[in-house]
Amino acid sequence: MLSIPWQKPPSRKSRQILIPLGVPRNEVRPTRIERRARLVNAIAQGRRWLDEIVSGSATNIEQIATRQQCSVRQVSMTISLALLAPDLVKAAVEGRLPRGIGVERLRDAPAEWTRQFEALGLNFLEVIAETSRCSFPRWLSNSI
Repeated sequence: MLSIPWQKPPSRKSRQILIPLGVPRNEVRPTRIERRARLVNAIAQGRRWLDEIVSGSATNIEQIATRQQCSVRQVSMTISLALLAPDLVKAAVEGRLPRGIGVERLRDAPAEWTRQFEALGLNFLEVIAETSRCSFPRWLSNSI
């Protein structure tokens, strides 16, 4: 008889929630699944609409708003989600954003990626390290 030791892997993958500056780790909870899905869908919608404008299949935001039966403001705010820092998008997809950071807080974010993190109270270098799973040189990690 052949015996192979095997153990079922854990059913839930552990994830590191991004911690806002000045908030104790034990007070931070992840974004709820419904809000996370809404955010990821809105980012995808913003990217599709931006692609339509860049490719020329839509001539302007007004055309998209008319087609979608929504306001020009709604379209432009959704398109702004397409310009989020890649590490913020990755954290959203992986469910690592803290509760309270959703579509409303991310719409119309600053264009500069480091300022996006600052506006959310997140440490840019810490998020980059967490997202890329890399370590920074000792001199740089002391400033994180």
